[in-house]
Amino acid sequence: MKAKVGQYFFGREYGIFGIWVYEEVNEKGTRASKVDNACTFEEALRKTYQLNGWGEPKNITRKY
Repeated sequence: MKAKVGQYFFGREYGIFGIWVYEEVNEKGTRASKVDNACTFEEALRKTYQLNGWGEPKNITRKY
């Protein structure tokens, strides 16, 4: 999945999960700002889907 301005994504941050939104995407890199925290992988995935307007995830497979 390619980064797009306004798209939300999540990742690990000091034992919890952080949710960010892309603010700038160009050939040199990306810039994002933090939006929210989540305690579990499943919660972060559900919030990210909801914020992106993708509905409810069908399968939740923890990758890390």
